[in-house]
Amino acid sequence: MPSLDFHKPLLTYIGLFLSSVGYSSVIYSGEVIQSTVSHKKGVYTASLVMQINAPANKVYALFTDYDELSRLSDNITDSELIDEDPPEYTVVVKTHNCVLFFCKDLTQTQHVLELGDGYIAVEDIKGQSDFIYAESHWHIFAYKKGTRVTFNSEMKPGFWLPPLIGPWYFKKSLLQETKDMIQRLEKLATNDK
Repeated sequence: MPSLDFHKPLLTYIGLFLSSVGYSSVIYSGEVIQSTVSHKKGVYTASLVMQINAPANKVYALFTDYDELSRLSDNITDSELIDEDPPEYTVVVKTHNCVLFFCKDLTQTQHVLELGDGYIAVEDIKGQSDFIYAESHWHIFAYKKGTRVTFNSEMKPGFWLPPLIGPWYFKKSLLQETKDMIQRLEKLATNDK
């Protein structure tokens, strides 16, 4: 399927969290700068660029708080740091994902490598994940008055996704989840002074 590019201002980053939190006088101004997702022969490739209205050190700290990743997304039900030998970490991430009415609980055991200068590489450990393979690369850095985050990922699910609907919905939900995450990151970074 062809790639889809989205260039939209952010109103809600990853999740529907903020609507359930109540009133806030803070105006969140993060946005998805670019979002490209493609699907070919069962492999999903995603590339995101986002701007977050929060300091880079706080955003990086939130992304690397491995026991508390559920604060970043409604889809993450649990995360646990099971081994650490800095800059290498082993993290188990559990998620609940739905494609329309097809829902699945997923587990990923990930090898995380913090490379310095805001770079993070993540790879699922073979045989300990619901994906045949999954890897992603993050770069978190100060940009203008906030933080720029780039994300590139390639993954092949080890489970069934409905043909045609699965790839379309994955693209749609990734953008919405990213928007919800931006808002959460901004709120958490603001409240964590």
